[in-house]
Amino acid sequence: MQELDLTIRALWADHHVIALRETLAALPGVVAVAASAMERRVRIEYDPAQITSDAISKSLVAAGYAPGELNGDNAAPRNKPAWATGGLRVTVTNPVDQAMSGDYRKY
Repeated sequence: MQELDLTIRALWADHHVIALRETLAALPGVVAVAASAMERRVRIEYDPAQITSDAISKSLVAAGYAPGELNGDNAAPRNKPAWATGGLRVTVTNPVDQAMSGDYRKY
């Protein structure tokens, strides 16, 4: 078994981690995948008799997760919906819900 440790620029949220893991798990010879959106890295354990590191990289590029170095233009997208960019969001919990919460819910 061999390990491949890659930086993935587009890996900035949990749904990307899930998609990346599904892509890699479908490849023959990939034994284990550990991905981190926080570190934007993926570690792949694979059998070199079944797949090459180049083939793994090509499948990542095809899935939209090209390996490469991080730089300033690799930040998460800023084109978020209006509700996400409005600043501070304040919510108030209904007192009835608070009264029913806790270890012994009163449902």
